[in-house]
Amino acid sequence: MKFTFSLEPVLKVRKHREKIQKQKLAEKLTEKKQLTERREKLKKKLEHCLVNAEQDEPESIRKLRRQSKYLQQIRRNMEELNMELKKVEGEVEEEREKLAAVHQKRHIMEKVKEKERREMAEKLAKREQKIMDEIATQTFSN
Repeated sequence: MKFTFSLEPVLKVRKHREKIQKQKLAEKLTEKKQLTERREKLKKKLEHCLVNAEQDEPESIRKLRRQSKYLQQIRRNMEELNMELKKVEGEVEEEREKLAAVHQKRHIMEKVKEKERREMAEKLAKREQKIMDEIATQTFSN
């Protein structure tokens, strides 16, 4: 007698949902990584500009203003990236929580499947023992 799990379609759906949730989390983690890399590049650019600004003697007020505006723009971009990164970090945590919930639901279904499998094995063992007892009884009584 072959074991068939009565809730197999439900288990398949939950496995599929878990797979999709893992993909969503991976996408958010990739997005976070890209933002972090962009922030690091901007940080290096800002440091480079500050070092150059300290070394160079301003030739004119225009050049000084240009450098100042450029540094302000980089700082604004850095602030925007930091805000965006915080938002994405929140989304990553949200996706992790969703994944944990989906994983828990799938795990519950797998536990139910194992329980049904054990019950069936016990039922088969009892049936087999009953048959063996009947054979022994018939052999002994003859």
